[in-house]
Amino acid sequence: MALSWAPTKAGLDPEQLVKETPQMAKDMDFANAVIDAWNKDEASMKTNGIRSEQSSETTKFQYQDASDGTTLYGHLIRRTNANNNDKKVPGVLLFHTGAGPHDVSLLWKADLLATNQEIFPHGCVILVTDILSDDTGWAWGDDRTKYSQARTKVLDGNKSSSGERFVLQSRIQAALKGLQEASPEVDMTRLCALGWCLGGHSILELGRMKIPGMRAMVTFHGVFDGIPPPPPRTDSATPGQTADILICNGELDPFVSQDTVLKNAIDTLNYHGHSVRLLQLVGARHGFSNPAQDYNPNEAFAYNHEAAQTSWAECLKLLQKTFAA
Repeated sequence: MALSWAPTKAGLDPEQLVKETPQMAKDMDFANAVIDAWNKDEASMKTNGIRSEQSSETTKFQYQDASDGTTLYGHLIRRTNANNNDKKVPGVLLFHTGAGPHDVSLLWKADLLATNQEIFPHGCVILVTDILSDDTGWAWGDDRTKYSQARTKVLDGNKSSSGERFVLQSRIQAALKGLQEASPEVDMTRLCALGWCLGGHSILELGRMKIPGMRAMVTFHGVFDGIPPPPPRTDSATPGQTADILICNGELDPFVSQDTVLKNAIDTLNYHGHSVRLLQLVGARHGFSNPAQDYNPNEAFAYNHEAAQTSWAECLKLLQKTFAA
């Protein structure tokens, strides 16, 4: 099926983002906060000479999980006119929060990556993945019943004795296959992945899978609940591709226990031979990277400008080290 591309920033009307299908923002405050931050980041990149002359473009993208036939609903983002470039470019997977894949804040981050000419001189192709099969943006809803059922299926529906989650692994494999088939210009030996909140689980599972070509991974306020400690260490790491992994964690995040949940996640990634760095962000709560959290009445969540800036800068440093050499 031919894909229909449009400028990523086209139609960023807050009311449309909330009311149209798929829903792309929780409410007007959320949409306005993200758009404002996006505009500021774009201006800063231009001032610093790192934003490409070409903008980014996006298209909605359906793909299939072959293991059970589930349709998944993501978004592809690339630099405009990138398909006219005869060079292979890196591929990037973005894993969503509990709000699902239809999230304007993920388009914001994807645009910043796609247009960063220092890290990606020839561009990249980004897939905002879907692990829930959210076709309309229903994950934004206040009634969390459907979300909880989908989350449970993906994280707990089929697990090994060591905690590997085979449904989630299948969703990740579907994303990789979809990216490769939709964008043959992607160099599948040069991949990275970023995950926010719920997306922490996908990053950890990628660490277990050791996908060939997956070179760098980053989590922002990632959650890792239900992760058991790894088996006892052996003299050698498990076989397969290893990656540099950055975990950006809010020190005051009530959803991530420092001495159990976070430790088990880091120990698991180390067990599989990855190079893991923990960035502890002082005073930061859950959701610290998103300015829209200023409007969240739940005190577990809060935007933290310093933590957001620091974590994104460290993420870019890692990607620069990985891809710009």
